[in-house]
Amino acid sequence: MKKVIKILAIIILSIFLFLVCAYLYLTDFGRKGILSNEPRKPKIEIPVTYNVGWWSYQDDLIIDSLKIGIIESKLNLFNSKSLISYSVYGKMKFDDGHWEPNIEKIHLSERIEKDSLRNRIIEITPIISVTEKDNEKSGVKKFKFTNEHTIISSGWGNNTIKFICGNKEQIIKLQQRK
Repeated sequence: MKKVIKILAIIILSIFLFLVCAYLYLTDFGRKGILSNEPRKPKIEIPVTYNVGWWSYQDDLIIDSLKIGIIESKLNLFNSKSLISYSVYGKMKFDDGHWEPNIEKIHLSERIEKDSLRNRIIEITPIISVTEKDNEKSGVKKFKFTNEHTIISSGWGNNTIKFICGNKEQIIKLQQRK
């Protein structure tokens, strides 16, 4: 009888541990609901700000290319969020004075076009800061970074999103279905 109770306890404990592990796996360790179709949290290489500040070195910024990619977009009746990535490549000019430029933050500005609620514009602005270096001379410093961003669709059907960074633009379309 004691053997049967031990075996039954081990089976119940195994089932309990399996259910806990399955729950943690399905909810991304508790970060989203078990029935959620939402994408995972975005990965951020450079911190994002939504506030405008004292940006005195922006004239030295040159954007060479902008690449937008859709990572996860399972839009349906219960999910209106998509995960995209944006990669920016460019360079920063700097003069004599022992100052080295760096990309400190990224400013994101999202707005809706006046003619339609389904058309959106997202502006990406790399923010330059400088640090003092004794051996720095004038020159050009290249940079590249990739961040991810969660987008919420604004209605059923096609949602057109125009990304702007400097003088570069790219348009993507996300389709929200019922």
